[in-house]
Amino acid sequence: MEQFCHRCGAALNGTDPFCPHCGAPQLRYEPSEEPASSTGVLPRQRLASRNPGAVHWRDAILAAAILAFPAGLFSSFLGFEALWVIAGGIAAISLYRRRTQTLPTSSTGWRIGGLLGLFAAVVTAIIDGVTLLVQRYAMHEGSLLDQRYHDLGQQLTEQLVRSNPDAATALPGFLHFWLTPDGAAAMVLINTVGLVVSMLLFAAAGGAIGARITQKTAQPSAR
Repeated sequence: MEQFCHRCGAALNGTDPFCPHCGAPQLRYEPSEEPASSTGVLPRQRLASRNPGAVHWRDAILAAAILAFPAGLFSSFLGFEALWVIAGGIAAISLYRRRTQTLPTSSTGWRIGGLLGLFAAVVTAIIDGVTLLVQRYAMHEGSLLDQRYHDLGQQLTEQLVRSNPDAATALPGFLHFWLTPDGAAAMVLINTVGLVVSMLLFAAAGGAIGARITQKTAQPSAR
């Protein structure tokens, strides 16, 4: 390719550092062997695009932890645990996608959602435990709490006897157990385990829903 002087326009040889006519120095640009990416995609994003099922656990744990506190807080004070953890799972997937710039799969959604459900259940259990301690020792409502658990144990006993009358004679000690303080503690433990399992499942479902939503919203932009 023929080159010309940028000052006087005279023809140059390819190796001339100066123009032989006017003496102006000639600047040359040598392109790099590795072309720069025009898409601006980070290396981690390129890696994720090659393996869409990979989970960036650091970002996943951070997204789940950020949204687990409000989900657990609302579940403890407002009830409707399924609603808050499903919404939290969807929001966690959205936050994960913004942080990683990747399109999560349904499998990724289940994992991140389940992680959020576990964190939210721990938050709810801690808040409920602290609330019981405050009610019993700070607000001196221990008798009310004991009466509440006693009534619940009485209801469980009556339901079991109505469903199986033979249990009243075969398991008298077991039926009486629900009316004792140990029975009340057992009811609290059972309720906590059921809360953890249900929140984990609902949050995992919310994460899967969030992944499907992000996939659908990404399709028009990909076109």
